[in-house]
Amino acid sequence: MEYIEIVKFKLKEGVTDAQFIDAEQMLRDVEMNKFKGYVGRELYKCEDGQWSNIVRFESRDTMDAFLSSLKEVKPEGFKVYGSMIEFSTARLEFFTKLI
Repeated sequence: MEYIEIVKFKLKEGVTDAQFIDAEQMLRDVEMNKFKGYVGRELYKCEDGQWSNIVRFESRDTMDAFLSSLKEVKPEGFKVYGSMIEFSTARLEFFTKLI
């Protein structure tokens, strides 16, 4: 079953939407396809400035392997992306697709 991570957050002061979208696109084009079981990513923004990123993997095991690998070696694209997020506002949720 597909497994997803939903992350809700705000950007750091001074980071533009365009800069963040460019960083997101770079992750999609360069980094994410390297991970086994990766299915896709979606990015949303609310009117209040809160963002939501949905990351999809084939299973919880493949998502866990992805998250573990990021802790060990963080590729440059993830460093740039992460440097734009105000982590004090971040909230993560994980779900298994049932239907």
